[in-house]
Formats: sequence, structure tokens, C-alpha cells
Amino acid sequence: MSSFKFQKRLLASSIAMVLAGTSGSVVAEEAAAVEEKKLEVIEVTGIRGSLKQNLNAKRFANAVVESISAEDIGKFPDKNIAESLQRVSGVTINRGFTGEGNEVSIRGIDPQLTQVQLNGNFVASTAWFSQSANNRAFNMDLMPSELVAGVDVYKSPQASIDEGGVGGTVIMRTRRPLELDANTLYASVEANTNSLADDTGLGFTGMYSWKDPSETFGVLVTASTLETIGRARKAENYWEEGWSASGVAAFDQDRTRDAIDFTAQFAPMDDLILTGHFFRTELDAFNTNQNFLTINSQWATGLGCFDDGTFTVPGDYCTETGGIRDNLIDPASGARIAPNGLPLTGTAIAPAWLAQDTNTRKAEITTDVIDFTAEYTGDGYTIKAVAGYTESEGGNGGNYNGLWGMAGYNPSFTWADNTGNHYPMADNGVTVDFDMDRQNDMYMAVNGVDAADGTWQMHADRSLTATELSDEEVYFQLDAQFDVELGVMSSIETGIKLRQHEFSQAQNNAVLEGGWATNLADYSNGTISDFGNVMASGSISSYPALDAGKYTKLIDDAVTGWNENLSAYGKVEEDITSLYVQGNFDGDGFRGNVGLRYAGTDITGTSYDPTGELSDVGGDYEDWLPSFNLALDLSDQLILRMSAARVMSRAGYSQLTPSYSNINPTSYTAARGNPDIKPFRATQTDIGLEWYFNDESLLSLAYFTKDIKSFITDKQVFATFPDEDGIDQEWRVTVPAQGRGGNVDGIEFQYQQTFGNFGTVFNYTYTDSEAENDNGDLIQLPGNSQNSYNLTGYYENDTFAARLAYTYRSDFLAPGTAIANQLDTNDEQAFLDANFTWHVTDNLDIIVEGINLTEEVVFARHSGGAQTLRTAVDNGRRYFLKATYRL
Repeated sequence: MSSFKFQKRLLASSIAMVLAGTSGSVVAEEAAAVEEKKLEVIEVTGIRGSLKQNLNAKRFANAVVESISAEDIGKFPDKNIAESLQRVSGVTINRGFTGEGNEVSIRGIDPQLTQVQLNGNFVASTAWFSQSANNRAFNMDLMPSELVAGVDVYKSPQASIDEGGVGGTVIMRTRRPLELDANTLYASVEANTNSLADDTGLGFTGMYSWKDPSETFGVLVTASTLETIGRARKAENYWEEGWSASGVAAFDQDRTRDAIDFTAQFAPMDDLILTGHFFRTELDAFNTNQNFLTINSQWATGLGCFDDGTFTVPGDYCTETGGIRDNLIDPASGARIAPNGLPLTGTAIAPAWLAQDTNTRKAEITTDVIDFTAEYTGDGYTIKAVAGYTESEGGNGGNYNGLWGMAGYNPSFTWADNTGNHYPMADNGVTVDFDMDRQNDMYMAVNGVDAADGTWQMHADRSLTATELSDEEVYFQLDAQFDVELGVMSSIETGIKLRQHEFSQAQNNAVLEGGWATNLADYSNGTISDFGNVMASGSISSYPALDAGKYTKLIDDAVTGWNENLSAYGKVEEDITSLYVQGNFDGDGFRGNVGLRYAGTDITGTSYDPTGELSDVGGDYEDWLPSFNLALDLSDQLILRMSAARVMSRAGYSQLTPSYSNINPTSYTAARGNPDIKPFRATQTDIGLEWYFNDESLLSLAYFTKDIKSFITDKQVFATFPDEDGIDQEWRVTVPAQGRGGNVDGIEFQYQQTFGNFGTVFNYTYTDSEAENDNGDLIQLPGNSQNSYNLTGYYENDTFAARLAYTYRSDFLAPGTAIANQLDTNDEQAFLDANFTWHVTDNLDIIVEGINLTEEVVFARHSGGAQTLRTAVDNGRRYFLKATYRL
């Protein structure tokens, strides 16, 4: 066991930065100084090697940092970066449409408040799903894990790191050629599949790094392509969202990601290093979503609304402020109907109809990053300049919608109440069973009709709508560090960063002539099935599968022109100026930093107003962000760590863009943003005790709190707009609102230890949060799971390595795909993954990996009303087989 003393600037800054891979600062990597201090060299490889590097990065960092490292090229712990991050203490993730991790939440804070950077700078990304909110969260699907050398998770900020992470900052680090051996070669080939699919996706990655004998010039090139098989089988319920329907849905996405990374370095003199970096990733996210629906046409005459004590009888249904159909009563008896609008008294409902809704999207996303870095180290100082540009183009690529109805069939409904008793409305109708006790079963059957026979005819609804998204940023940063001897202060860092950011969105609707499909059977290539995990026994088990290629060609051939939807256009421009100063200090048994960062933000939002005129709305704000980090060495093995800081996160683009979105002419609901909304702001503190009881083991406990000064929530306002017939209608519009504040308090526990060839890693996080909206009502903060934990066990020898990882998080609130633009309450989730590696030779590995081995079904509920089942989603099990070669 080595003895560590923290007496000089080398250990407080250089070692912490080198081992932790700190980005955004200007500290040069002083390898010679590390050698001079004769610290232990990490030579263990494999799982143990990576975990030991992670532990050392945490141990020597000045801030509260967790790290994930790949001790060799291509040996990142998981196929997906987000799924690796979920094993870090205090980190939970959201999973996308196909069950892959794509958003990161730190310490119970909304994922959009997690800042994700590439080598210390913003990386642009856009969404492909039409109803997704456009926020600042980076889509992890875009980043191949093979490109990443490591990831650092900053739970406490430093003044030298960009502002923007109320939850925390995640920095992905790529490799550089002058840091690798000359002629380093890596190649891999892989295949993957899904238990819900018969298809197989293939992938290939190649990397080559070269440098000249003098080690003054080097080039690194990485190219990667991967096709991923993604599936989802879903039960969906829309009865609390503004239209009366429920469905059996299938989402299929075989997406292809192509990426290239190029880095060149030139060191014309010992003190100067020039680096140029280019990264491009393209995601072909072609997908088809199909839904077998039962749709109720209207509420029958005789049902009414109970609003402020006054009974009224509307012509169709109730749309009061409290929510769609949540105050219905039976006028005959005066009895209130179920809170979600399902009549429990047997009151008749108007006839309904069956339909199959199909949506195919030719979605594509392209992200580019190009930057140049110059770093000069003089006698007692370092200067670093970075200039770069990042851009992302995306959108749904065209949403090809078709609504197919079954001719000559007009069913009615049967409902079940809390006790399970059925109230039949018609013979041979549709039976839809939602258990009002919040059980996870949905029953939907068509009596006397074969759902899979394909005798569906095109309804009057068909459309092609294309959304276009663009996100770009130009940045310039100049940093300097000066060695000083001012008491315990060993160095001072200062810098300036300028950013110009622009986000825009547009929508175009196709003009269609002809191209009508007669029967769905003519545009079907089989049947969709595998709903057994999300539907109760006896429900619909299969229905016609749309031939997406054939149907999209039919619609493309029918396009005669395009009309721009002016109400959907919006642009947000930001000019950001940041300045900082940070002092790094150390002494006998302590180290840390103290700093202040200034961030000034000017925003201009552009959109069309209801009269069709293009108009601008502006906003601006300033933030002064102090930060303090302190590590006290109580002994060679025991560290007491403390931090305090003020943090902020700018609002997401959907919250800022003043244009209208989520427009639903059926329920008269919509949403719009506000460029003048202020950012999320919080003051946070952290105190923790870390016991490194041997070189590869840790036991730690930390308490953290975030006092939220301001946050952004939603409120509903009313606006009047004419409908297609020119009749004024009152709409409920969801707009951003400034919350009054709140807090998040939590405890983190970590344990890591090796036992010969075996080892285990366990962490548990408890968070408790509360907040008030603009009305003073207590609300739940999105992204917050009160309990989460991760348990990993592994075995490793010279020939084999095996790992079993289990992750759990309790229920949480998250954005869904609700038509009424509401959040969903997600049930608790648990996932079991496994990885097995065979070291065939020193250079060749064979890897088998299984994701979601227990085939966890993810349940979401409506967050209001009766909290009925919103979705039950089965993403299947994912399997990967991979061979890698290194030289």
C-alpha cells in the first residue's frame, strides 16, 4: 500500500486532473511530476483494471467526481454510454423507444438539467420523434462507445467547467494520437438481435493511430457503423388525454449509426501542442409505429359536467380546466362517475369504431463537431485556446400517417369497474378492461372480428408531415493557469468563453392527390404479434403489419406540393459570455479549489403570431456562480470531502421557442414556449466520507442537498382561435411558468471490493424532493426516483471475464408521448445485464452480452385523474456477439 501525502501543487492539481481526466481547465498533464512523486502505477487490466482507474480518479479529484474508464481501446464497460453511467452512484437513466438508455439523471434531477460535453465542450444533437421535447440533453444513441476513452461525472462544479448542469456535468473524453503507441490498431465486428425480432443487426469498427518517431506529429482515425434491432410491444391508453381511445401498439426501428472520428496533433516544440479534431455521426432512425385502436366517437347525450357546483349538459363531452372528462356525473342519479371518466354505473356510451393507425418516419440525425486547440506551457504558466463549431440536423424526415377502418363494423364498449364486474353495452362489441386498482393488466378483444384478416380500408385520414430541426453552436475559449505561492494557494486559473447558439424548428405538410390505398392487406407484409407480456390473456394477439416501404412510396408518389405550417416555425438565438477565476490550493493533508464564474445570456425567440406576422421576443439574464471544493486527508485511507456551489441550467428549446406545438384540434389543446423564461437555479452542498481500505476497495457515505431557487414548470392558460369553419374555440395552452422553488436532499452509499478473482460493486442513492409551482401547489420534480441502487458482481482470470449487473430505480415522473402534453408517472424499474469475455489470445477477444435478461416490462401511468395505465412497454431482451482485435 502506497503512502500518499498532499503537500504540493503537483498532487492537488496535476495528479487529480491527469487521473480524473478533467476537461474544461487548462492544467497540463505533468507526467514527469507524477513519476517524480513515485506514485503507484496501475498495471492491472480487465474489469479490475478499469474499476481501479475509476477509484483512483475519484480519490485524487478535487471535486466530487465519478469516472468510468476503458483500460484499453474498445473495452468500455457497456455497449451504450448511458447504460454504463447508470451504474455510477447517484445516476439513473431514461430508456428510449427501443429500451436503450439515452438520457442521464444525476441525484434525482431532471435529465434535461444534466450537461453533457465532448472533450469539455457542448455537442449538438436533435430529436427524431415528432412529439419529443427539444431540450439540451445529449442523445447517447449518437455516440459509439468505442470512441470514448472515459467519462467523468461531476456532481460538484468547478468554476473552470462550463455552467449549465444543475444536476451535474458529464464529460466524454476521446483519445489523442500522441498519447498512444505508434501504429496502434483496433478492429471489431459484431452482431445483435432482439428477442422480439427475427432480424440481425451487424456492425464494424476500425481504429488506427500513428505518430512519427520523434513523437511530434500523430494522426488517429476511427470509423464505426452499427445496425441496431429495436422493438417495443405496448398497451396504450388515451382515455385521460383528450380523446377516448386505447390500443395495442408496436414500434419497430432498425436504426443504423455511422460515425467517424479524426484527430491530428502536432508538437512543433516541446512546450506547444496543436490539436485538430473532427467528429461526425449519422443516425438513420427509420421507424414504424402501428396501433390497433378502439376509438369512442363521443359521450352520449345525458352525461354532463359538474363544474363549480353547477350541473351542465354539453352537446358532446366535458373539457373543463381540471382535465378532460374528470368531473362527469350521471344526471339521472346524481352519482359521480369514475374520476377518469369511465362510467361505473352502466350508463350508455355512444357507438365507437375500430381503426388501425400507422405512422412511419424516415428520421435521420447528423451531428458534426470540429475544433482546434492550441496549448502552450511556459515557465510557471499554461495558456490554452480552443475554437470550435458543432451542428446537428434532424427531425422526423416525414411522418407518413394512415388511419385504416374496418368497413361495416360499428362496435360498442364494455367496461369493468373496481371490483372487476363488467357492464356490457352491446353484444359482440369491444371489451376494454382497465383495472382501477392500478394493476398492470389491459384486456382488449374484438368479439366476432378477426383483427389480423387485413380487411381494413383507408379512412379519410392520411397525411405526410415533415419536421425539420437544427441545432448549432460556435464557441471560442481562452484559458490561462499561473503557478503562484500565495500561502496555501498553488495556482490560479482564469478564462473567457464566448458562445453563439441557434436552434430552429420548422414543419411542412404535404399536399396529396390520389394515392389512396384500398385495403391494408394490399400494403401488409405479414402480421405483428408478441403482445403477451403487455396484454391480458384473451386480448388481441396479432394484426396486419404495414409494409412501410411500399406505403411510403405510395404517399411520396401522391405529393404534389408542400405547405409550410407557420404556427410550428420557431427559432431561438443565444449569445453567451462566460468568465471565471479559480484558485487551486493544497497543504499538508488538504487540497481543493475555490472560484467564481460569471455567465451572461441574451436570448431572442422568433415565431409567427396568430395573425401570420413574424415577430421576435427577447430575454436576458446574468448569473454569478461561486464554487468551493475541499478534500481533507484524515489519514492515508480516509478522506472527508466537502463542496458548495451555486448552479444553473438554461431552459430547453421547447420551453423557449414561442411557436405552438402538440396542437390537438380534437381536444383543443396546445403548447408553446417563452424566450423570457429564466433558467433553473439552485444552491447545492455536499459532504462525504470516503474510506479506501485497500488499493482496489472503497466504502463511502455522502449527504447532498440542492436548494432550488427557481425552476421551470408548466401552467395552463386559455386562448381563443378559430377552427376550420371559422368558429372561435377556446383552447387550453400549456406554457412554461416559473416555479417558486423547492429542494432535493439525498444520501449516497458506495461499496467496492475485490476477493481474489471475484469482485463486487454496490451503490445506493436515496433522494427526497419537493417543489412548488407558480400557484404554490406542491408538485413532483421530473426525473426523481426516491430509491435507486446498482449491484455488480464479476469474476476474472487471465482467460475469462464475466460480469452480472442489476440496476433498480423506484417510480419517477418523466415526459411521455401524451397527446395532452402531460408527464407520465413511471413505475419502478429493474434491469439485469450480463457480459462474458473470452481472451482467446493477447490480441483477440470474443464478447457475449445480454441486456434486459429478465425482459422487464416498463409501466407508465397518467399523472393526474385516476392515474390509469398509460403504457405498458416490452422492449424484449437484446443480445450482442462481438469479436475484437488489438495490435
